[in-house]
Amino acid sequence: MTDDYERLAEKTELSYEEALALKEQIRKRGQIGEIGADLVHPDRWHVVTRMRNFEAVTFLNAPPPTLPGEASVTNRPDGTVEIYWFGP
Repeated sequence: MTDDYERLAEKTELSYEEALALKEQIRKRGQIGEIGADLVHPDRWHVVTRMRNFEAVTFLNAPPPTLPGEASVTNRPDGTVEIYWFGP
């Protein structure tokens, strides 16, 4: 669990699958009380690129849900979206 979190938390640009995996790691760490004490990986902006609309909705609503002000969605000319997401 720690290896995946370490690897994903260090990345700025994530794929859809990586973004969902990072949110799952955050959820698991939150359940055991580790996320609040994470000083090694402070919150930062990540970008999730070239997502379809339903993937963006799935990602934003996946536990833990994205709170207001933690994400911005931008339309791309090719019909996909990019999500700028603030998280560990």
